[in-house]
Amino acid sequence: YRTESIFLSTVNRVTCPLCDAVCTSVSSLKAHTRYRHCDERPFRCHLCDSSFKNAYDLHKHVETHNDSDAYSCDVEGCGFTSRTLQTLKQHYKRA
Repeated sequence: YRTESIFLSTVNRVTCPLCDAVCTSVSSLKAHTRYRHCDERPFRCHLCDSSFKNAYDLHKHVETHNDSDAYSCDVEGCGFTSRTLQTLKQHYKRA
């Protein structure tokens, strides 16, 4: 059974007709096409005129509208603060 699932995962490959990307399913090809090759941005920010291709990018953007620095570095003496969790994570990687 395990060999069969490995075989199927190597056989089931769908190539994007617009670029050289290879996807593992038709649904992942649709997601790839929507994100990489379409200009449609249906996820709109309710606080400004920005719009995004997916809900995750919209969520990251909305965090930037925070009035205060909601995230702070917990390393003693650092004092770094950020409006977004993503920026704080980048700070930790650099520090």
